[in-house]
Amino acid sequence: MSIGTPHRAAIQAFNAASAKAQPVSHRTIRTAFLDQNVELPLRLSETDVGVVLDCHGCDVFTVDVNNERPDDEALAIALFIVEFVNAEAGFTTEHLDA
Repeated sequence: MSIGTPHRAAIQAFNAASAKAQPVSHRTIRTAFLDQNVELPLRLSETDVGVVLDCHGCDVFTVDVNNERPDDEALAIALFIVEFVNAEAGFTTEHLDA
């Protein structure tokens, strides 16, 4: 599977922004996801282990789609990624619980 030109341009722009000495802003991260039709914050599916959804409940990705890991490992990996992306985009646990 190859990455199309618009997607490659978005990835290159994100990489250029993150290559600077200063940290990537919350807005840059949110915009990069919005450019891919993913609105943050991410969250775990309540019904499917390892499935990560955007704020509208649309699938974003699935950890361990082939079920090669125990459910608790897949869940932990998905949670780590969700927490990291949300934190880097400026969402905190307090904000998500509100």
